[in-house]
Amino acid sequence: MKKEYEILFTPAKIGNLEIMNRFIVPPMSFTDVIGWSNYGKSESKIEDFVLNKARDGVGCFIFGALTIFNKDDPDVWLYQRPELFSHVPALMEKLHSYGTKAIQQLGFSAGKALSLPPKLMENYGKDETVTRNADICMLSADAGLPNRWNPEWKTKQMSRERIHDIIHGMAEAAYLCKQSGIDGVEIHGSHEGYALDQFITPYTNHRTDEYGGSLENRLRFEIEIIKAIKERCGADYPVVVRYSIESKTRDFGHGIIPADHTSKEIGKTLAESQQAIRILTEAGADAFDCDNGTYDAWYYPHPPVYMPLNTNLKEATEVKPFTSKPIICSGRMQPDAAAEAISAGKLDFVGVGRQNLAESQYITKLREGREEDIRPCISCHLGCLPIGSWKGTPCSFGQLGNCALNPYAGHESKYDAMPKPEKSKNIAVIGAGVAGMEFALRATERGHKVTVFEKSHRTGGLFNEAAAFSYKEKDQDLLAYYARNVKKANIDIRFGVEIKDLSELDGYDDIVVATGSLAARKLKLPGSERFITASDFLHDGQPAGDKVVVIGGGITGCEIAYEMALKGKQVQIVEVMDDILIAPGTSAANTSFLRDAFVYYKVPVYTSAKVVSDDGKAVTIVKDDGTEAKLEADTVVQAVGFIQGLPFDIAGRDNVHVIGDASKISNLLNAVHNAYDLAMSM
Repeated sequence: MKKEYEILFTPAKIGNLEIMNRFIVPPMSFTDVIGWSNYGKSESKIEDFVLNKARDGVGCFIFGALTIFNKDDPDVWLYQRPELFSHVPALMEKLHSYGTKAIQQLGFSAGKALSLPPKLMENYGKDETVTRNADICMLSADAGLPNRWNPEWKTKQMSRERIHDIIHGMAEAAYLCKQSGIDGVEIHGSHEGYALDQFITPYTNHRTDEYGGSLENRLRFEIEIIKAIKERCGADYPVVVRYSIESKTRDFGHGIIPADHTSKEIGKTLAESQQAIRILTEAGADAFDCDNGTYDAWYYPHPPVYMPLNTNLKEATEVKPFTSKPIICSGRMQPDAAAEAISAGKLDFVGVGRQNLAESQYITKLREGREEDIRPCISCHLGCLPIGSWKGTPCSFGQLGNCALNPYAGHESKYDAMPKPEKSKNIAVIGAGVAGMEFALRATERGHKVTVFEKSHRTGGLFNEAAAFSYKEKDQDLLAYYARNVKKANIDIRFGVEIKDLSELDGYDDIVVATGSLAARKLKLPGSERFITASDFLHDGQPAGDKVVVIGGGITGCEIAYEMALKGKQVQIVEVMDDILIAPGTSAANTSFLRDAFVYYKVPVYTSAKVVSDDGKAVTIVKDDGTEAKLEADTVVQAVGFIQGLPFDIAGRDNVHVIGDASKISNLLNAVHNAYDLAMSM
């Protein structure tokens, strides 16, 4: 272990609860203690993940938000269903046997932040039950606040009676947690812009009763919840407050990206939050779990790759002097920054969520000084937060809680139960991209002999282009991780060898084709000879002129546009569809950042438009309504996808397996998971 990390492995307290080290797994959406969207049954993936983190040595696990009433029937309160907790004491006993403590996050209404699955969204206003339940879940401090995802929906003001019901419901739910062996609770809602936050924030609270007006009044709801829990559960029962320090919001649905130092904050400011932390401390809060943002600035509580490392650390350390209670900080937190802040007394615990998904032995490897063996989280959100959006509205809800890079996370018992292979195989892999390397590593771990044939002279394949952006240092770390681990595993990689016919590999038991896509798509238009493909642009590092047009508004095209904007280029995006960034799996946290960045950097986005020609100085686009425009361009980058296909005929070859983009053009998650599952099946 690095000497500077020693502080991370020292004990500390939340109230009277001693935690064996400074590592906390913060609440993630799929980890409520009674099972994500499956009341009454603890999903095996939750228990698998939690117990694996306990074995790894995490100090405290905060289970994700558990609503205190049934979201499908808000008249049914959690405290009326104690049988849902019947399995929890046994789980807590297992967790405690490793020395890990547990805290359950409790929440209620989302207010203007409510999002519904697509089918329910379609039925809002049409189906009486859907509409009624959504309206209750959208209750907020104020009436008439536009919904974050659909501005046509408006919040209704929460009545005093409902406020008092929620206070009671939170206290009773906390008591259920205590009776079940859970060590403490965390109040959800002041984080990310949920209903409780909307009470605290001045631009969403214009009430004239005792719950509006002054800061003390706007905090009253949360204060009464804290006191009610303490009264019901005892003064010593820990109550953590999830708190967003600065809203980072400039308008409804629009955040303030880190580069923007000119937009006016309309939500909570640092100065006001410093006073709020002081008041909540006096009210009885035992710790504060801090970040920034709201659903208007979703990329702070869920920072994508475009956000800086240690996203929320600065603000967390700036509220520390206003409380005697511990401060927890999450958001792309790195161990060196956390250790420095804790050593200086500016922070008490570090929240590590997605990195604990990406690396199953994160804490163990840090403790043993094996940092190079840690699979880095690249903040892609492909598996952990795959909530896509169309025109800013959620349009696809993937399964939360997976990791693009670590299929094992959340499925530990499934993979641990897989039998070892009866005999070692001699396996050839064609292609040393991410899919090929992932397969080679896992197959080698299972005892097989693997030889990799790579026609280029480096590992990584197309991911080298994905990692070429200036803000993707963790992508570059991932490439280095694979290269190191392939070398440590003594896997035979033969560079500069192109397999042209599978008969060259007839001596192998199995052949795995991981050659990626055949090629980048190219547009054939008058004047398109000067167009550069995204792959060539990123791979070769070709210089761009001052005026750049990017054809294609998918994730690759938008990331190129963002990179050019960072470099001060005049960049424009042309997309044939009616919106950008709509590929399945592309998280709304990522897309909301890019949309706000394009506004800040003044990047024009032309949707429902296609390029029809180029005269060497400008491209001509035609919109769906028939209007034309000329866009000046020194450089034209086409990011219009890739062509799937195989360079070989595999007909009749039962021992040939195709993985990654060679099988289907997709994304990193599918490539890694495809490779992992194949290796585990052999």
